[in-house]
Amino acid sequence: MIYQAQVIKLNDDIEEEVALQINGVRLNCFASVCPYPIEEGKSYSVQLELVMLDDYEVMESPDDAAPAFVETGKGFAYLVQGKLNGRYFEAGGLVFEDEVLQTEFGYLDGKMVTVKADRIDVEFLPQ
Repeated sequence: MIYQAQVIKLNDDIEEEVALQINGVRLNCFASVCPYPIEEGKSYSVQLELVMLDDYEVMESPDDAAPAFVETGKGFAYLVQGKLNGRYFEAGGLVFEDEVLQTEFGYLDGKMVTVKADRIDVEFLPQ
C-alpha cells in the first residue's frame, strides 16, 4: 500500500535510518529506496515492507490484543502485533503484504498475531 509519511528525524550517522509518522504511528525505518534527498518535516509517498532476515517468528496473540509496534532494542527490529488477513497483515492502520505469512501461517488467518521483524523497509516513491 502507498502511504503519506512525514519524516520526523534523519540519522546523521546512519544515512538509511529515518523516523516516520504514518497514520498516527511512529516508526524507525530502513530507507531501502530513496531516489532523492528527503527533509525532516516534509511528507512523501512511501511503501512499507516487513523484513525477516532469517526464519519467520509468528506467535498467536489474544483476540483482544491491540495492534502495536514495539521496538526491540537498538537498530530496526520490531515486534508487530496485528491481524493476519489472507496475504495481508494489518497493524495499527498499516497493511503489509506478505505471501510467506499466508503460505506458512495460513492456519492463523483471521487471528491476532505477533510477528518479529528484523526491520521495516521504506521505499520513497517518485514524486
